[in-house]
Amino acid sequence: MITLSSNIFHEKLQIGEEEIVLNGPPNKLTGQIFLRNNDSETLFIKELALSVSNNKKGLAINEPATIQFITSLFPGEERRHSIRHKLPADTPPGIYENTIEVAGKKKKIKMIVQQNMDIALSPQELFFHEVAPGKGHSAILSLTNNGNVPFTIPEIKHTTTLDADYLCRATSLAMREKGGEGFMIMMDALTKNVYKDMADWANISINESGKTLAPGESAQIELTITLPQNVDSKKDYFGNIRFWNETISYYIKSHDVSKS
Repeated sequence: MITLSSNIFHEKLQIGEEEIVLNGPPNKLTGQIFLRNNDSETLFIKELALSVSNNKKGLAINEPATIQFITSLFPGEERRHSIRHKLPADTPPGIYENTIEVAGKKKKIKMIVQQNMDIALSPQELFFHEVAPGKGHSAILSLTNNGNVPFTIPEIKHTTTLDADYLCRATSLAMREKGGEGFMIMMDALTKNVYKDMADWANISINESGKTLAPGESAQIELTITLPQNVDSKKDYFGNIRFWNETISYYIKSHDVSKS
């Protein structure tokens, strides 16, 4: 068996395409490559070397310098193989042209880097104490733009506020009062119970709404949840806040445990 790497090539390894195309976000470029082993021994391929060249915009990809994958080809075997390549996460969208060298021959490789909006937000679970009409709770969150395009911090106006026991209580009461009268009548009673117990929207504000983060940039943001006027101070509440493609879950205990 002969092992091939970026520093060792074998003249009997053949690439079928004149141009290899990889497409996707910077950290997950994917494509296909046709390989043939013209040797009398099995070839074990670990990686193929890239030669860096500029694209039409004058941007260059400097790393990594290899396409890494693991496959083996028996003598005379030919196979189409899926390949992946990873570029720095902040590589701007565009078309990048490089070359790949095998057996002393260069082949074109085109990398089509798509826009990628990717954020990291923490924490994604918030816990507060004390329920009261109009009560506000605030937390500081850490936000990082891991994509390759600018990210603008969104404006979030409101979210659902749910009593932690609303569904169990509504179902239990409906079953006890209307369960013997049939499924549809019981479900109608359940719906009315949920409607009667449901609090209004909680208001959400983010001090940094509208600020734009460049790729790789981080910021601390202050999020405030203001409870509606019709919450019950004896009940616990929870809800979910949609933040772009992330979800922040919050839980509010009805009493302040620090005073217990």
